[in-house]
Amino acid sequence: MLMIPTRCTICETLGNAKVLFNERLPSEGINPHVYSPRRTRDYVHYRFVKCNSCGLVRSDPIIDSSKLSELYKSSECTYTDKNENIPLTKTYGNYIKQLLINYHVEKETYLDIGCSNGFMLENALQLGFENVFGVEPSKDAIDRANKTIRNRIINDMFHEELFEADKFNLISVFQTFDHISDPNKFLKNCFKILKKGGFMIAINHNIGSLSFRILKEHSPIIDIGHAYLYDFNTIKKIFQKNQFTVLKVFSVKNFVSPNRFVDLLPISESTKNTLHMLVNNLKISDITVPLYLGNLGIIAQKS
Repeated sequence: MLMIPTRCTICETLGNAKVLFNERLPSEGINPHVYSPRRTRDYVHYRFVKCNSCGLVRSDPIIDSSKLSELYKSSECTYTDKNENIPLTKTYGNYIKQLLINYHVEKETYLDIGCSNGFMLENALQLGFENVFGVEPSKDAIDRANKTIRNRIINDMFHEELFEADKFNLISVFQTFDHISDPNKFLKNCFKILKKGGFMIAINHNIGSLSFRILKEHSPIIDIGHAYLYDFNTIKKIFQKNQFTVLKVFSVKNFVSPNRFVDLLPISESTKNTLHMLVNNLKISDITVPLYLGNLGIIAQKS
Protein backbone atom coordinates (compact mmCIF):
# COMPACT_ATOMS: atom_id res chain seq x y z
CA MET A 1 0.00 0.00 0.00
CA LEU A 2 1.34 3.41 -1.05
CA MET A 3 2.52 5.52 1.88
CA ILE A 4 2.77 9.31 1.58
CA PRO A 5 5.12 11.52 3.64
CA THR A 6 3.24 14.19 5.60
CA ARG A 7 4.08 17.84 6.19
CA CYS A 8 3.81 19.79 9.38
CA THR A 9 0.52 21.50 8.66
CA ILE A 10 1.59 24.60 10.63
CA CYS A 11 5.20 25.02 9.44
CA GLU A 12 4.61 23.38 6.01
CA THR A 13 7.92 21.49 6.31
CA LEU A 14 8.73 17.90 5.35
CA GLY A 15 10.96 16.10 7.80
CA ASN A 16 12.38 18.45 10.47
CA ALA A 17 10.85 16.25 13.17
CA LYS A 18 11.87 13.75 15.82
CA VAL A 19 10.34 10.29 16.03
CA LEU A 20 8.10 9.72 19.04
CA PHE A 21 6.88 6.20 18.22
CA ASN A 22 7.75 3.83 15.39
CA GLU A 23 4.91 2.38 13.33
CA ARG A 24 2.90 -0.61 14.52
CA LEU A 25 0.72 -1.54 11.57
CA PRO A 26 -1.90 -4.33 11.69
CA SER A 27 -0.58 -7.75 10.68
CA GLU A 28 -3.64 -8.34 8.47
CA GLY A 29 -3.02 -5.09 6.59
CA ILE A 30 -4.71 -1.69 6.74
CA ASN A 31 -8.47 -2.26 6.46
CA PRO A 32 -11.78 -0.53 7.29
CA HIS A 33 -11.98 -2.18 10.73
CA VAL A 34 -8.95 -0.30 12.07
CA TYR A 35 -10.66 2.96 11.07
CA SER A 36 -13.83 2.14 13.02
CA PRO A 37 -14.33 4.39 16.06
CA ARG A 38 -14.24 2.83 19.51
CA ARG A 39 -13.14 -0.55 18.24
CA THR A 40 -11.42 -2.95 20.65
CA ARG A 41 -8.00 -1.51 21.49
CA ASP A 42 -5.40 -2.96 19.12
CA TYR A 43 -2.53 -0.44 19.58
CA VAL A 44 -1.93 -0.09 15.83
CA HIS A 45 -0.65 3.21 14.47
CA TYR A 46 1.58 4.86 11.91
CA ARG A 47 4.92 6.32 12.90
CA PHE A 48 4.38 9.42 15.04
CA VAL A 49 6.74 12.39 14.81
CA LYS A 50 6.92 15.80 16.48
CA CYS A 51 7.86 18.95 14.55
CA ASN A 52 11.14 20.42 15.78
CA SER A 53 9.91 23.97 15.12
CA CYS A 54 6.32 24.22 16.38
CA GLY A 55 5.79 20.98 18.31
CA LEU A 56 2.89 19.67 16.21
CA VAL A 57 2.61 15.87 16.38
CA ARG A 58 1.64 13.94 13.25
CA SER A 59 1.55 10.51 11.65
CA ASP A 60 4.30 10.25 9.03
CA PRO A 61 3.97 8.64 6.54
CA ILE A 62 0.32 7.67 6.05
CA ILE A 63 -1.72 6.15 3.21
CA ASP A 64 -2.91 8.43 0.43
CA SER A 65 -6.11 10.43 0.94
CA SER A 66 -8.21 8.60 -1.67
CA LYS A 67 -7.59 5.25 0.01
CA LEU A 68 -8.21 6.85 3.39
CA SER A 69 -11.59 8.06 2.18
CA GLU A 70 -12.52 4.53 1.06
CA LEU A 71 -11.63 3.10 4.46
CA TYR A 72 -13.71 5.63 6.37
CA LYS A 73 -16.69 5.08 4.08
CA SER A 74 -16.50 1.32 4.72
CA SER A 75 -15.92 1.59 8.48
CA GLU A 76 -18.43 0.43 11.06
CA CYS A 77 -20.17 2.63 13.60
CA THR A 78 -19.52 0.91 16.92
CA TYR A 79 -21.13 3.26 19.46
CA THR A 80 -24.79 3.78 18.70
CA ASP A 81 -26.45 2.34 21.79
CA LYS A 82 -27.85 4.62 24.49
CA ASN A 83 -24.98 3.89 26.90
CA GLU A 84 -22.60 5.58 24.47
CA ASN A 85 -24.75 8.22 22.74
CA ILE A 86 -26.18 9.62 25.99
CA PRO A 87 -22.78 10.47 27.56
CA LEU A 88 -21.53 11.90 24.26
CA THR A 89 -24.63 14.02 23.81
CA LYS A 90 -24.34 15.19 27.40
CA THR A 91 -20.67 16.14 26.91
CA TYR A 92 -20.95 17.91 23.57
CA GLY A 93 -24.42 19.29 24.22
CA ASN A 94 -23.16 20.94 27.40
CA TYR A 95 -20.51 22.85 25.46
CA ILE A 96 -22.99 23.82 22.72
CA LYS A 97 -25.31 25.20 25.41
CA GLN A 98 -22.45 27.20 26.95
CA LEU A 99 -21.51 28.55 23.53
CA LEU A 100 -25.11 29.63 22.82
CA ILE A 101 -25.32 31.41 26.18
CA ASN A 102 -21.88 33.04 26.21
CA TYR A 103 -21.64 34.08 22.56
CA HIS A 104 -25.30 34.50 21.57
CA VAL A 105 -25.05 32.27 18.50
CA GLU A 106 -27.89 32.61 16.01
CA LYS A 107 -29.90 29.37 15.76
CA GLU A 108 -30.69 29.39 12.06
CA THR A 109 -28.23 26.83 10.63
CA TYR A 110 -25.99 24.18 12.23
CA LEU A 111 -23.53 21.68 10.74
CA ASP A 112 -21.88 18.74 12.51
CA ILE A 113 -18.91 17.30 10.59
CA GLY A 114 -18.21 13.65 11.35
CA CYS A 115 -21.68 13.36 12.84
CA SER A 116 -21.82 9.53 13.15
CA ASN A 117 -25.47 8.51 13.57
CA GLY A 118 -26.57 12.12 14.01
CA PHE A 119 -27.13 12.25 17.76
CA MET A 120 -25.90 15.84 17.89
CA LEU A 121 -28.27 16.85 15.09
CA GLU A 122 -31.14 15.67 17.29
CA ASN A 123 -29.65 17.64 20.18
CA ALA A 124 -29.32 20.79 18.06
CA LEU A 125 -32.97 20.60 17.07
CA GLN A 126 -33.90 20.28 20.74
CA LEU A 127 -31.79 23.38 21.46
CA GLY A 128 -33.81 25.35 18.92
CA PHE A 129 -31.79 25.30 15.69
CA GLU A 130 -34.06 25.68 12.66
CA ASN A 131 -31.96 23.81 10.07
CA VAL A 132 -29.41 21.12 10.91
CA PHE A 133 -27.08 19.16 8.66
CA GLY A 134 -24.45 16.48 9.14
CA VAL A 135 -21.60 15.03 7.10
CA GLU A 136 -20.50 11.46 7.77
CA PRO A 137 -18.42 9.11 5.56
CA SER A 138 -19.58 5.86 7.20
CA LYS A 139 -22.73 4.52 5.56
CA ASP A 140 -23.13 2.12 8.47
CA ALA A 141 -23.32 5.07 10.89
CA ILE A 142 -25.99 6.82 8.82
CA ASP A 143 -28.02 3.62 8.54
CA ARG A 144 -28.18 3.62 12.35
CA ALA A 145 -29.44 7.21 12.52
CA ASN A 146 -32.91 8.09 13.72
CA LYS A 147 -35.25 8.25 10.72
CA THR A 148 -36.27 11.79 11.67
CA ILE A 149 -32.78 13.16 10.92
CA ARG A 150 -31.27 10.57 8.55
CA ASN A 151 -32.10 12.61 5.45
CA ARG A 152 -30.20 15.56 6.94
CA ILE A 153 -26.89 13.63 6.82
CA ILE A 154 -24.68 13.64 3.72
CA ASN A 155 -22.79 10.37 3.22
CA ASP A 156 -19.39 11.72 2.16
CA MET A 157 -16.09 13.10 3.33
CA PHE A 158 -16.38 16.82 4.03
CA HIS A 159 -15.24 18.89 1.04
CA GLU A 160 -15.70 22.35 -0.44
CA GLU A 161 -18.47 21.47 -2.91
CA LEU A 162 -21.00 20.19 -0.36
CA PHE A 163 -22.32 23.59 0.79
CA GLU A 164 -22.51 27.12 -0.50
CA ALA A 165 -20.52 29.95 1.08
CA ASP A 166 -21.84 31.88 4.09
CA LYS A 167 -24.42 29.25 5.08
CA PHE A 168 -23.89 28.26 8.71
CA ASN A 169 -24.12 30.01 12.07
CA LEU A 170 -22.34 27.16 13.86
CA ILE A 171 -20.11 24.26 12.80
CA SER A 172 -19.11 21.55 15.26
CA VAL A 173 -16.31 19.02 14.84
CA PHE A 174 -16.32 16.49 17.66
CA GLN A 175 -13.43 13.99 17.82
CA THR A 176 -12.94 14.41 14.07
CA PHE A 177 -10.38 17.16 13.49
CA ASP A 178 -7.39 15.02 14.49
CA HIS A 179 -8.45 12.49 11.82
CA ILE A 180 -8.18 15.08 9.04
CA SER A 181 -5.18 14.52 6.75
CA ASP A 182 -5.26 18.07 5.30
CA PRO A 183 -6.25 20.35 8.21
CA ASN A 184 -5.54 23.61 6.37
CA LYS A 185 -7.85 22.73 3.48
CA PHE A 186 -10.47 21.52 5.95
CA LEU A 187 -10.42 24.76 7.97
CA LYS A 188 -10.43 26.93 4.83
CA ASN A 189 -13.58 25.15 3.69
CA CYS A 190 -15.19 25.58 7.12
CA PHE A 191 -14.32 29.28 7.09
CA LYS A 192 -15.86 29.66 3.64
CA ILE A 193 -19.23 28.14 4.54
CA LEU A 194 -19.57 29.96 7.87
CA LYS A 195 -21.55 33.17 7.89
CA LYS A 196 -19.66 36.28 8.93
CA GLY A 197 -19.71 36.26 12.70
CA GLY A 198 -20.38 32.50 12.71
CA PHE A 199 -18.74 30.13 15.16
CA MET A 200 -16.85 26.85 15.07
CA ILE A 201 -16.31 24.50 17.99
CA ALA A 202 -13.96 21.52 17.90
CA ILE A 203 -13.24 18.95 20.58
CA ASN A 204 -10.42 16.45 20.12
CA HIS A 205 -7.56 14.73 21.88
CA ASN A 206 -4.87 16.71 23.70
CA ILE A 207 -1.31 15.48 23.10
CA GLY A 208 -0.24 17.74 25.97
CA SER A 209 -2.51 16.08 28.52
CA LEU A 210 -1.38 14.43 31.73
CA SER A 211 -2.94 11.12 30.64
CA PHE A 212 -0.76 11.05 27.51
CA ARG A 213 2.36 11.95 29.47
CA ILE A 214 1.68 8.99 31.76
CA LEU A 215 0.53 6.40 29.21
CA LYS A 216 2.67 7.48 26.23
CA GLU A 217 2.35 4.89 23.43
CA HIS A 218 -0.33 3.04 25.41
CA SER A 219 -2.57 6.10 25.32
CA PRO A 220 -5.75 5.67 23.23
CA ILE A 221 -4.79 8.75 21.22
CA ILE A 222 -1.82 6.97 19.65
CA ASP A 223 -3.99 5.41 16.99
CA ILE A 224 -3.87 4.74 13.27
CA GLY A 225 -6.86 7.03 12.73
CA HIS A 226 -5.11 10.16 14.00
CA ALA A 227 -3.29 12.10 11.32
CA TYR A 228 -2.42 15.07 13.58
CA LEU A 229 -2.50 15.48 17.36
CA TYR A 230 -2.75 18.93 18.91
CA ASP A 231 -2.08 20.63 22.23
CA PHE A 232 -3.36 24.03 23.42
CA ASN A 233 -0.67 25.87 21.50
CA THR A 234 -0.78 24.05 18.15
CA ILE A 235 -4.60 23.93 17.95
CA LYS A 236 -4.67 27.70 18.38
CA LYS A 237 -1.96 28.20 15.75
CA ILE A 238 -3.67 26.11 13.07
CA PHE A 239 -6.99 27.92 13.49
CA GLN A 240 -5.33 31.35 13.44
CA LYS A 241 -3.37 30.35 10.34
CA ASN A 242 -6.69 29.83 8.58
CA GLN A 243 -8.15 33.26 9.42
CA PHE A 244 -10.19 32.28 12.48
CA THR A 245 -10.30 34.46 15.58
CA VAL A 246 -9.68 32.10 18.49
CA LEU A 247 -11.98 32.94 21.39
CA LYS A 248 -11.21 30.12 23.80
CA VAL A 249 -9.10 26.97 24.20
CA PHE A 250 -10.06 24.77 27.13
CA SER A 251 -9.79 21.38 28.81
CA VAL A 252 -12.85 19.24 28.18
CA LYS A 253 -14.86 17.53 30.90
CA ASN A 254 -16.30 14.33 29.42
CA PHE A 255 -19.31 12.51 30.79
CA VAL A 256 -18.30 8.85 30.76
CA SER A 257 -20.13 5.60 31.38
CA PRO A 258 -18.41 2.95 33.53
CA ASN A 259 -18.09 0.61 30.56
CA ARG A 260 -16.49 3.30 28.43
CA PHE A 261 -14.03 4.09 31.21
CA VAL A 262 -13.07 0.40 31.35
CA ASP A 263 -12.53 0.39 27.57
CA LEU A 264 -10.03 3.24 27.91
CA LEU A 265 -7.87 1.45 30.48
CA PRO A 266 -4.55 -0.02 29.21
CA ILE A 267 -5.32 -3.50 30.57
CA SER A 268 -5.85 -6.95 29.05
CA GLU A 269 -9.09 -7.83 27.29
CA SER A 270 -9.81 -10.59 29.82
CA THR A 271 -9.58 -8.08 32.68
CA LYS A 272 -11.80 -5.65 30.77
CA ASN A 273 -14.40 -8.39 30.22
CA THR A 274 -14.40 -9.14 33.95
CA LEU A 275 -14.88 -5.46 34.80
CA HIS A 276 -17.67 -5.13 32.21
CA MET A 277 -19.45 -8.07 33.83
CA LEU A 278 -19.09 -6.40 37.22
CA VAL A 279 -20.50 -3.11 35.90
CA ASN A 280 -23.48 -4.89 34.34
CA ASN A 281 -24.12 -7.01 37.44
CA LEU A 282 -24.09 -3.90 39.61
CA LYS A 283 -26.56 -2.32 37.16
CA ILE A 284 -24.55 0.91 36.95
CA SER A 285 -23.97 0.93 33.18
CA ASP A 286 -26.46 3.79 32.70
CA ILE A 287 -24.75 6.25 35.03
CA THR A 288 -22.34 8.90 33.75
CA VAL A 289 -19.44 10.50 35.60
CA PRO A 290 -17.74 13.80 34.62
CA LEU A 291 -14.01 13.34 34.14
CA TYR A 292 -11.12 15.17 32.52
CA LEU A 293 -9.83 12.44 30.19
CA GLY A 294 -7.26 14.42 28.22
CA ASN A 295 -9.32 16.21 25.58
CA LEU A 296 -9.21 19.84 24.53
CA GLY A 297 -11.72 22.15 22.96
CA ILE A 298 -11.53 25.30 20.88
CA ILE A 299 -14.11 27.96 20.06
CA ALA A 300 -13.30 30.16 17.07
CA GLN A 301 -15.14 32.76 15.02
CA LYS A 302 -15.24 34.06 11.46
CA SER A 303 -14.87 37.74 12.23
